[in-house]
Amino acid sequence: MKLNTELYVAAAASWLPDARPLSEAVAAGLVDEEHQNLGYESIAVAEADSGPEMAVRAGRLALERAGSDGHEVGLVLHSTCGYQGHDMWPAAAYVANETVGRAAAGFELQQRCNAGLASLTLAAGQIAAGFTESVLLTTGDNFAPPWVDRWNLQLNLILGDGGSALLLSGRGGFARVVSARVSADNSLERWNRGLEPFGTIPGREMPVPLRARGRQHALTAEAEGSWARIEAGLKSTTAGALADAGVSAEDISRVVTPLIHRGEYPENYDVLGFSEKQSTWELGRRVGHIGAGDQFLGLEHLVRQRAVGPGDLVLMVAAGAGFSFSAAVVEILDVPDWQ
Repeated sequence: MKLNTELYVAAAASWLPDARPLSEAVAAGLVDEEHQNLGYESIAVAEADSGPEMAVRAGRLALERAGSDGHEVGLVLHSTCGYQGHDMWPAAAYVANETVGRAAAGFELQQRCNAGLASLTLAAGQIAAGFTESVLLTTGDNFAPPWVDRWNLQLNLILGDGGSALLLSGRGGFARVVSARVSADNSLERWNRGLEPFGTIPGREMPVPLRARGRQHALTAEAEGSWARIEAGLKSTTAGALADAGVSAEDISRVVTPLIHRGEYPENYDVLGFSEKQSTWELGRRVGHIGAGDQFLGLEHLVRQRAVGPGDLVLMVAAGAGFSFSAAVVEILDVPDWQ
């Protein structure tokens, strides 16, 4: 969508645990052969820190970097991929209270790995409508066993733990959001559901058997042409965001895609027409796929590495099981000195 009001990124931040060398996990027998050759060198692995706790640390850092005490933030959107430390508990309320205070409305989003970037579009609407001056976007997940086998959960990734945050403002920031798009192809949701009947209680399957569910679905006629539809969704959403911004792929300096490496298969940045050098894979190979947080983490990384400068356009792209897609174009106005 073309934004009908000024929208800025006031700050980006993250909190990641120490990274575990992949070679160490391989030596411990944790990583199957397929996942040893995806290009990852190490993976961020938390010990006792939960997703919401890591999100709070990232959110506080974003506020600090923006020089804000949070008083202008009326909405907190917290995105996750899974378990948040307690059953039947409003994680977003905790994140909001621990970052900006008791009065901000907090909502949790679960669009899988697309949730973080998709929340930017929701936030833009609330700022444009005058509901709030600023919105704090957070993500946080700990992919600990026995809930999931982070090393082998899906064919094309290894999951890392961490929290990330983006502070959006209608008043100003280091970057301007030029355009943002979301789209979906809900007919693809069965890839993560498989063929088993619905249950009524949580925790029936540990670790979560996503690969087995995918194999079940792959044998059905419904699955035919799925990758083409996923690729089409990713491409059309990105093309729409570029068109709304009035730019082309050639105008983009850097692209932030999911921190996923497919080994022998085309990467997201390849599919979209960008090079690995333009991507944030140099970060991804060191930390893993941080669920819904890859895009906020990637933008922060580009700023901290001073890999972008005033006038540069950054394209952020996300996709999540379901399937849903997001893309946003941001223009760097200045490069803050974040440590």
